[in-house]
Amino acid sequence: MEKNIKLVAIDLDGTLLNSDKKVSRKNFEIIKKLRVKGIFVVIATGRPLGGFSWILDDLELNSDDDYSITNTGSLIIKNKDKSDVSKKILSMEDYLNLKKIINDKLQIGIYNKYNLYSNSERVNKHFLFESEILKMPIEKIDEKDMSKRVDRITITGNKDAVDEFEKNYNEMLLKTYQTVRNVPEVFEVLHKEADKGQALKRLCKILNVDLKSTLAIGDSNNDKTMLNMAGVSATCGNGRESVKEMVDIVSNYSNDEDGVCNILEKIFFAN
Repeated sequence: MEKNIKLVAIDLDGTLLNSDKKVSRKNFEIIKKLRVKGIFVVIATGRPLGGFSWILDDLELNSDDDYSITNTGSLIIKNKDKSDVSKKILSMEDYLNLKKIINDKLQIGIYNKYNLYSNSERVNKHFLFESEILKMPIEKIDEKDMSKRVDRITITGNKDAVDEFEKNYNEMLLKTYQTVRNVPEVFEVLHKEADKGQALKRLCKILNVDLKSTLAIGDSNNDKTMLNMAGVSATCGNGRESVKEMVDIVSNYSNDEDGVCNILEKIFFAN
């Protein structure tokens, strides 16, 4: 079923990584086999580069033709030298505009390539959890520094507070930004042209790869644009129901059972 696939884009959390946030030996080995076949393997993640660079090292995806889609499509980087290849990012002005409309039940998180910032001295548990997973400390944002780089923004709080914010402001925000909600406590705000699907399209243009010759694997809401854009789409057994309904392939195996390996074996190495 290979369908002449030239590029495979793989989400990290809930897909390539297991619940311990590790890449299994089976997943590592099959990615290595794809690279030997000359297929581009692209990590496509919501994480900033500073929150997964060691995973690129573990996967040995640091050659001249290795790229990653980071910060939910805000940034495409060249893995070898970590340089920006394409960016669709926000600004401090966007942050200040969002700050005007949040209430005291919500906090703003700012992500750039290597840093996390908060608008609060007392960071809430939702952003602290993210910081722990990414292994990136959180700094208080200096609101006077208008040159501060802002790749994407999250608005975090308890589910009810985020529900209320989404209900009141999402329609307005969508006129200017992309928004996505992957988990109940986090509402993401991105550049209008920043999502994994548009980033995949831009990367394919850079690499001269036909979009029809791509495979995307993901599990959640922020993967949907990429899954729609790719020639072939797939999810592991733990993928959201709304994702399972839209993809071409659903593995019987979860991210804790080498679901990515199962998908890639079926597509590239089945007899």
